[in-house]
Amino acid sequence: MSGSCRALVCFTFDNMGEAADIGAGLLSEARPTGMDPSLSVGFPAVFALLERYSVRGTFFIEGWNGVHHPEAVAEIVERGHELGMHGWLHERWGALPAAEARDLAFRATEALQEAGGCRPRGFRAPGGSRGSHTERVLRDLGYRYDASLGDGMEPRLLAPDLAQVPFVWPGVDGFYYLRDEPTDPGVVRDGWKAALRKSVDRRGLFVLICHAFLTGIDAVRLAALEGVLAAALADENIEVCTTGHVADLMLAGEWGTEKVD
Repeated sequence: MSGSCRALVCFTFDNMGEAADIGAGLLSEARPTGMDPSLSVGFPAVFALLERYSVRGTFFIEGWNGVHHPEAVAEIVERGHELGMHGWLHERWGALPAAEARDLAFRATEALQEAGGCRPRGFRAPGGSRGSHTERVLRDLGYRYDASLGDGMEPRLLAPDLAQVPFVWPGVDGFYYLRDEPTDPGVVRDGWKAALRKSVDRRGLFVLICHAFLTGIDAVRLAALEGVLAAALADENIEVCTTGHVADLMLAGEWGTEKVD
C-alpha cells in the first residue's frame, strides 16, 4: 500500500426489488407497488441508518430496476449515495458468454444512467465472479472500477484506467443469513468488528456488503450493521468512504496501486 495512513472502510449494498428473483425464474414480473419488502421496508431503513451517521454508501443495482423502479434508483443518487451496476437481472456474470455480457452491461448502464441521472462508474458482478471478458467490457463502457471478488481484500489495478476494489464472502450479510440456520446477528456484528480491527492493523481495506431484503427488513440485523458502522466512525484510524473514492485514490497512484499480472 502507498499513500493513506488510515484503513479504508466501505459500506455497500447490493440488489434491488424483484430483479434477482425474475432473473432466477422465481417471478415473471414485478410485484405490485408497495408489495416488495426490500423496496417498501429495506431501502428506507438503510437510508435512514446511513443518514443518521452522515455516511455515503455505494449501491450496486441491477439495470432492470432503471426501467421498472426508476424512482427508487433516482433516490439513491438524490440522497447523495454512489450508484453502481450489478448486471441486468442478477445473472451469474462469470458464466456469461462475452457478447451477452457486453449487451447486458450496455443495457444496464444506460438504464441506470437514465433513471439516476448519472453514469455508474463501478461494477460488482452478480454471483461475485466477474469473468475473463469483464475487464474489456467495463473499460469500453468507461467504468473506473470493478468491485467483484479478487485476491482476498487486496485492491489492485486491473489496467491503468481500471481499479479493483474487491470483497470477501465473510464481509457479506448473505454469507451468514442465507444458511439453513442463520447466524445470530450479534455474532455477525462481532466478526465484522474484528475485521475492522484487522484492517486498521494493516492499514488496508474492508468492504462490507449488505442487502435490503436481508438486513434492511430485520431490526436486529440492522442494529448489528449499525454497531459496525458506529465502530468504524469512532476509530480515527479508519476513513469511511465509497468504493468509488477508493478507486479514485488507486487510479491517482495514492493507495493500493499494485498491478495484476
